[in-house]
Amino acid sequence: MPAKTRPTSSTLRPHQASAAELIAGGDQIAIPAKQPLGELTQAPVAEYVLPASPSCIDREEATLFEWAERNHRIFSSEEIQRFEMQAGGKGGGSEHDAWVVMGKDGKVVIRRTIQDSYGFRFSSPFSYLRRMAEFSRQVPNAAVSFLGVSRNLRGNGVIWTVQPYIEGKHPTQAELVAELKLQQWKPAVTQHNHLVFVHIPTGIRMHDVHAGNFIRQNNGSLIPIDVFFEGLGIDP
Repeated sequence: MPAKTRPTSSTLRPHQASAAELIAGGDQIAIPAKQPLGELTQAPVAEYVLPASPSCIDREEATLFEWAERNHRIFSSEEIQRFEMQAGGKGGGSEHDAWVVMGKDGKVVIRRTIQDSYGFRFSSPFSYLRRMAEFSRQVPNAAVSFLGVSRNLRGNGVIWTVQPYIEGKHPTQAELVAELKLQQWKPAVTQHNHLVFVHIPTGIRMHDVHAGNFIRQNNGSLIPIDVFFEGLGIDP
């Protein structure tokens, strides 16, 4: 059952979330994605790849918004409109809208979930937060931080996050596959219309493995920016 919690010193804020905080790169509001998850529930959270029932999604969404209200992490529709007017061009894909803005320490990517979903269709809010927490643990150079929540025009929940902007270029798919093989990752299956790799020594599965989700930095390092993992265990 979701745990009832009070705001902690690290989440307590004097006002609800604002457009100015998004434009500034989220520095004043960002917290690790595992923090709200840990405060919201002590029960095991399903992995992101597993579908949730509509009732589970609704229940978790209500609990997340109650937490966000107490912790002043709700972006009003007016603040979202202000941000969109100031932020400039919007990018993204099938799961997120995305904006590149200048943060305190350089460029960052502000993202929000779209399509009335928390990433995948039938993914729950808690599973989405687990996805962010697990990714951040595995890829600290591109760690994703939680910012807050909002409602879209249909009244459905939206999660806002921020991630460092990774400078570099996308590899080709052939280059990506070749390098992952050197790291003992091998192609496994195509699932949910995306490619899955399995790590031979551990059995961990990495989803959404395509060249657009990886950046080759100038120093040669290959950094994943939007994959997710399966089989890491229940503690993000």
